Amino acid sequence: MSTLTDYLSINQLETDSPIISAEEEIQQVEIEWGEAFEHHDLATLDRLMADEYFLTDPLGIVRSKAETLAAIQQNAVLFQSSKSDDVNVRVNGDTAVVTGRSTFRGRYKRWSMAGQYQYTDVLVKRNGSWKAVASHITALGTAALRLRVGFMVCNFLL
Repeated sequence: MSTLTDYLSINQLETDSPIISAEEEIQQVEIEWGEAFEHHDLATLDRLMADEYFLTDPLGIVRSKAETLAAIQQNAVLFQSSKSDDVNVRVNGDTAVVTGRSTFRGRYKRWSMAGQYQYTDVLVKRNGSWKAVASHITALGTAALRLRVGFMVCNFLL
């Protein structure tokens, strides 16, 4: 006579993919998203961002998904490397909030945006996939001043 535990164990063995938590799924999405920024992988970025996605950048400028992708495509924003730490994921149903700190190397219109940043990402689960709907990035330490000076130089002198 088979028990429910036996049934679940047998069915788990028959599946190819292990069961992972929502937090682990989101962590994987965040890693894939960061790698897509570094590799200018617009197709992956497009897939991971919901159509209504918006970003509040470190200068306080709010950008749509289309504006964000266009800036990457035109090399106005160039990510060379990014390392995140202190990443926290909070899931509430089909919504998740991710906070973390990243150390970036890259350029904004040829101006260095190297430094540390605190970020918040909001993701929602739709049709079985997590999609980013909003991000907010704050520059920490001297990166904030460097960005403001760079923004002025790039927009007024270049």
